[in-house]
Amino acid sequence: MCLRDQRGFSLLEVLMALVVVFLALLGFAGYSVVAHTGMSASEKMTRAVTLAQEKIEDVRRGGVPISLTDPWINIEPYGSIAGAMHHQRTLTIQPHTPIAGLHTVTVEVRWDHDAHTTTLTTYLTK
Repeated sequence: MCLRDQRGFSLLEVLMALVVVFLALLGFAGYSVVAHTGMSASEKMTRAVTLAQEKIEDVRRGGVPISLTDPWINIEPYGSIAGAMHHQRTLTIQPHTPIAGLHTVTVEVRWDHDAHTTTLTTYLTK
């Protein structure tokens, strides 16, 4: 057997192949970060809407106090909501608005230190 007829890859070819693989992996890593950021943002938005809806349902079940004549505001600060440490929720009840006997219930949820917000509003009777 003669070793002169067998040829392998040169060092330059190996280095070029490694550079191509590295660039491909770098590109995939960038897409991964973008996808993760998008999922995180949509998860926080979904959580915010769910928190607002839960609070509206709590008010609907409990009812609006009959003696309420002035607007009532309840703020649940960041870190106080179980399972939603990065959200703040504000409940506002405006009695007899827009007409007598009808109450406007508004829930505003903020997250990412007030960078984002969503609001749900409904009307309830006594």
